[in-house]
Amino acid sequence: MQIQFWIPGVPATAGSKTAFPYKDKNTGKIRVAMAPANKRQKPWMSDVKAFALDAYKGTPATGQVGLYIDFYLPRPKSHFGAGKNVDTLKDSAPSKPVTKPDLTKLTRAIEDALKNIIWRDDSQVVTQNISKHYSLKPGAMVTIVFAEAKKKDTEKVVKHPITGSKFTL
Repeated sequence: MQIQFWIPGVPATAGSKTAFPYKDKNTGKIRVAMAPANKRQKPWMSDVKAFALDAYKGTPATGQVGLYIDFYLPRPKSHFGAGKNVDTLKDSAPSKPVTKPDLTKLTRAIEDALKNIIWRDDSQVVTQNISKHYSLKPGAMVTIVFAEAKKKDTEKVVKHPITGSKFTL
């Protein structure tokens, strides 16, 4: 079984934290609280959860899953001309994003948001295919392939949802 869903909006990263020292009211000791460094992380992860819940009505998987994500990011204005060429892409503009945000942190936000919705823990993801592209419509297309429960030491061959190639879970 597999599910696929689109999350509109500019994808946000997860992983980096900012530390805030504070004084504990009860003990008077200095403590440290951690908060996401990216202000867009919580709203993005909330959107991911909402679209995942809309696409998947089952209980969280307990077995192996495959995760496929295509991130679509907006192009910077510097990729376009000026004046009458404001809508014309420059020849020097790269075809794919080779700058921040990095794929690992983009993926982490989605993996963490799907915990206890799609799977119990993102450690269940045994195969991934993640990419980032430029688009006029930013967002992320997420495909999740669930491996059927099998006896111990058996494998399941599934078809890659994008390329059509076969792989083993």
